[in-house]
Amino acid sequence: MQKNDIHKAKGKLNNLAYDQLKEMIISGEVSHDKPIVERTISKKLNMSRTPIKHALSRLQQEGLIRIEPRHGVFPVIITYPEYLHILAIREVLEGLAARLAVDYFSNAGLRALRSIFESLGDIRDIKAVGHKKFALANVAFHRKILETSSNPKLIETVRGMYDHLSLVRLKTIELTGRRNRSVDEHEEILEALESRDADRAEKSMRKHIRMLNQDIETEVKKNPGIFPNHALGLPVEELSR
Repeated sequence: MQKNDIHKAKGKLNNLAYDQLKEMIISGEVSHDKPIVERTISKKLNMSRTPIKHALSRLQQEGLIRIEPRHGVFPVIITYPEYLHILAIREVLEGLAARLAVDYFSNAGLRALRSIFESLGDIRDIKAVGHKKFALANVAFHRKILETSSNPKLIETVRGMYDHLSLVRLKTIELTGRRNRSVDEHEEILEALESRDADRAEKSMRKHIRMLNQDIETEVKKNPGIFPNHALGLPVEELSR
């Protein structure tokens, strides 16, 4: 095998290790309370420890893992204040993405966007469409609008936030009980895009994320356990004010 081929093979393996380990972290398969052991991950992914080291290095640069001296490497914990800060930024940027996407969505693209949820059936029925399915469709919906904005820097910035939000997304969807509100808000966004109304699309997207923010704040006051106790970043008594 030539040098070029060897480098390509190593690169593919490094990327595979990165993708699989990242998915394990974001999905919650890797616990926040237990260290990530290279040997264990290497055995699970059936590859040597070298690509695992490369993967961990990339994940650290992206802020998805944390190193605790004398304790090891752990998935990062998103604190409650950090979560709210990310949502505030996301409101502005995704509102902009929706505005820009109006000019780039084809009719076929809009039909595909609508089908993301419609293909699941009755999305208001939690028994028919579980939390995980709804969460994945929600991600696909927002990603499609973001990617259609055709602004590379905007896409890159928001994608980075998605990775961090994924660490708590499923939990918030399960506990806030906002399924029906979310469905209605998505419909408002779709109708704005379909009518080619950029102002309305931006306002609808910003409203959607702002309402999520408000619902999360309400839920955390009632149930601080939605975030790990050590990740709240605020005394519980402050949350009830």
